[in-house]
Amino acid sequence: MRNTPGYDPRTGMINPRQMQQQVPQPQGFDPSMHPQQHYEQSMQLPPQRMPEQSPYDRPPPRGEVSQSSLTPLGAAAFPPGMATPQSRSTASRHHSDRNAPAAGAAATGGLLGAVGGILGKRGASGSGSGSGPQYNPVHEYNGAGENNYDLGKGEEKSEWLNKQSTGNKKLRLIVAIIVVLAILGGIAGGVVGGLLSKKNSSSQVSGQSASSDTAANGDLNKNSAEIQALMNNKNLHKVFPGIDYTPMYTQYPGCLTYPPSQNNVTRDLAVLSQLTNTVRLYGTDCNQTEMLLHSIDQLGLNGTIKVWMGVWLDTNATTNARQLAQMYDIFQKHGSASFEGVIVGNEVLFREDMTATQLGDVIDGVRTNLTAMGITLPVASSDLGDNWTAELADKVDYLMANIHPFFAGVTAEVAASWTWDFWTTHDTILKTDLTKNIISETGWPSAGGTDCGGATTCTVGSVAGVTEMNTYMDNWVCQALANGTNYFWFEAFDEPWKIVYDTPGEDWEDKWGLMDVNRNLKTGVTIPDCGGKTVS
Repeated sequence: MRNTPGYDPRTGMINPRQMQQQVPQPQGFDPSMHPQQHYEQSMQLPPQRMPEQSPYDRPPPRGEVSQSSLTPLGAAAFPPGMATPQSRSTASRHHSDRNAPAAGAAATGGLLGAVGGILGKRGASGSGSGSGPQYNPVHEYNGAGENNYDLGKGEEKSEWLNKQSTGNKKLRLIVAIIVVLAILGGIAGGVVGGLLSKKNSSSQVSGQSASSDTAANGDLNKNSAEIQALMNNKNLHKVFPGIDYTPMYTQYPGCLTYPPSQNNVTRDLAVLSQLTNTVRLYGTDCNQTEMLLHSIDQLGLNGTIKVWMGVWLDTNATTNARQLAQMYDIFQKHGSASFEGVIVGNEVLFREDMTATQLGDVIDGVRTNLTAMGITLPVASSDLGDNWTAELADKVDYLMANIHPFFAGVTAEVAASWTWDFWTTHDTILKTDLTKNIISETGWPSAGGTDCGGATTCTVGSVAGVTEMNTYMDNWVCQALANGTNYFWFEAFDEPWKIVYDTPGEDWEDKWGLMDVNRNLKTGVTIPDCGGKTVS
């Protein structure tokens, strides 16, 4: 766990699901945390079942899962001529109501809480199947594309009460008394629970890690002793053309309640700047882009560190509109000098969230709007290496392919040659100018099991481990540096929130970092120094 200032273990990184359950639904955007106040607050979008993957694709998903509503937006939310992305299917999805009850509804909340408690106990003490309803504040994901609860089951009547419906009057009276007591207890419990909740909420807000960090350490900069120590790590070498990066606590809407720490981003960049000059983000939510720009300023790295801004897209029209609006807002406020370009969407085709035509329309709209703003940056998109189409390749300025040999089931010894062969036979043939092709993700997990590619079993396969990570880096990093291959290493730091995507025997989703969440180089990991050669 992060033990540096700015990390609060009370948020439950040991159990991200528990952390998610503690995130209440805000009634509107807090202007101090989020620039887009005019968008409606949302319910979480349930994770989608993913299409069958090829032997050479990574499993779903490893990006930020949308946590926004399915509220439709009008065409005005998108640039003129842009098709509004629509959800593939919304009728069968479950949505949890995460809106906090108003003060005047305390009694109703207590009553519903009592009823929900009775139903929950029935499910827990029944056949042992655990089929009782779970009214969690956010949807949980069990790693297999399923929500862990079914709201419909909450409508079933108690079997015990059904049997008693033919009983005598005395028994009915007893039942009536029990129900009345339950209702009264529920009301009282609701009031007390509401007061305790309010107290706990106030305590959590007043002690949030981001504000506590700033209060204790100020706004960290290149002259801070802690930063100077971080920027002097002899085991780090600037040999990566780019690094994929997602700051801690930037999953929406959790960040509205527990915001990320600016100082933590500055600490991260102090480390990243010793590995690369180019950082890739995946989305615009939770002020992550603005915080990275501020860190560049604080560390005096303007002109040295450049950013590829990420714009997350999925089936959710609200998510897409918010991300696009935030992107335009960032350019209006900060200009484009610190950016290499914009990556519109990550693995959108793989997830089948849009067709290539729909995504191409969004890309066209972004380019048109940026040109109108006087911004001349390249517009790209990233997707799995064999999900690219010639149609979409023609729409982007840079074709970015996520290529992971680990999911091909190959050994670490041949991973480098496999990656090169795959890239040059699947992607660079679609955009023949090699300089317009970038491997947007490649890496190797440090632990978690063995992947057999397309096979169900294998005798060797891709083994997740530090030795294997080192082997892939030894065979790839310096050679790529020598021949000018442009790629992003996935990734600098472990992301513990991704353990929700782990499955038995495949526990690698949160273990792709060169470093742990405390920014410590993992034991045994050796970053090649390439004879002193560094990226320009």
